[in-house]
Amino acid sequence: MFRRKKVNMAIPAKLPFSKRRLRPRVIVSYIFDYVIIIACVVGFWILDSIEPYHQHFSLTNTSIQYPYAVHERIPIPYALCISGAFPIALILVYTLFIDGLFSHNKPQDAVSGKRKLRGPHRWKDRLWELNCGVLGLLLAQGLAFVITQALKNACGKPRPDIIDRCQPRDGSKDLFPGLSNSSICTGDPALLKDGFRSWPSASFAGLFYTSLWLGGKLHIMDNRGEAWKALLVTVPILAATLVAVSRIMDARHHPFDVITGSMLGIACAFVAYRQYFPPLSEAWRKGRAYPIRTWGTDPSMPNAARLVNSSGESSTALRNTENERMNQPELPISERVSPNASPYLNSNPYASNMYNRRPHDHDADGGNWSSSEDDVTDGYEMGQGYSTGQSRSAGHQTPQYGSSTAYVSQTQPLTADVGLHAPRSPIDAMAGPGRPLTGMPGQAI
Repeated sequence: MFRRKKVNMAIPAKLPFSKRRLRPRVIVSYIFDYVIIIACVVGFWILDSIEPYHQHFSLTNTSIQYPYAVHERIPIPYALCISGAFPIALILVYTLFIDGLFSHNKPQDAVSGKRKLRGPHRWKDRLWELNCGVLGLLLAQGLAFVITQALKNACGKPRPDIIDRCQPRDGSKDLFPGLSNSSICTGDPALLKDGFRSWPSASFAGLFYTSLWLGGKLHIMDNRGEAWKALLVTVPILAATLVAVSRIMDARHHPFDVITGSMLGIACAFVAYRQYFPPLSEAWRKGRAYPIRTWGTDPSMPNAARLVNSSGESSTALRNTENERMNQPELPISERVSPNASPYLNSNPYASNMYNRRPHDHDADGGNWSSSEDDVTDGYEMGQGYSTGQSRSAGHQTPQYGSSTAYVSQTQPLTADVGLHAPRSPIDAMAGPGRPLTGMPGQAI
């Protein structure tokens, strides 16, 4: 009489904060990210329970005779809060409430006509940024903790306070010429176990990732030289340095352990940041997270100036150097770009363009979907000078660059002053907006 309902355990076709329909393999690719983080937590717990290797030491070595600090200057729970809880709180507050407050392209309310205070970013964009920011932070710390814990167990280097932890028996002396081992110790086994985990020390992963993330959001490398941005970006690095120095002051680590551990943490933070965010050198992206990945498909090429050589590999050259502008050769009048040309023809290959979508970007709401970077980065593009020409001798396309490669905004009207940087002559003024610049006789444009 009663029919059992069949429960469908299939992977959902949508993300919780998006109307976009995704292929199962794309969702599985992000499940792998969380699985890796969980595996790092489990791996750290397993490595922490393993007895580390015990290196031999000398009772006369003064570098390991420091007193054991019962009360640390920055205890481990506080250090975890500084390197983990504080970055998460910063990412949460910035992405959900601060991001967009100072935007110059705030949308207007359809009813009142006033500019919206929250800026151009929608809630699903903010949630996507929050997801990528937290994922990168957890990945950086997870990799750093697992790697350092594995190295600590494998190396078994004594801490600077190992003698005080050891509590050698009365009358103990080095069994071998200049060396002893842990068999002479009578101290607390738990303290002794941790006493052979001096190298390396990981304290930079979470906070250095925070500096990278904050530098991207403030687009610190936008060639404007605003000192207050550099000050804010260096605050997490300063906090990480103070935590590392406190470990030396408490005789928990040697200086070499802290230096090498910091380098390892910086490497983990950089790798984790680049999995979800563009490099800081691409300031026009303003630190917006990458769109939802196209897992299982070929990598997408730049939108413009796609050049393919004989072997099928891309040979696109992207330049944005103002120093080269003065050294560019003058192009013939026939090859100069008209000031009324469409800005989408010669755009930055890596600029945001909501019309250039990936092969399987099918939206449930008619195609109006963005994963935070696609259409809310102020639309910065390369100037008109970035164009593609034909190489008559080689038989294939080669990139040619005009007099300017400055980035301009799609939201501003394109005029003759953008991209050409040349005064109009009286003849050009009478030519009208639809004709290219000719210049005065003998005048270079």
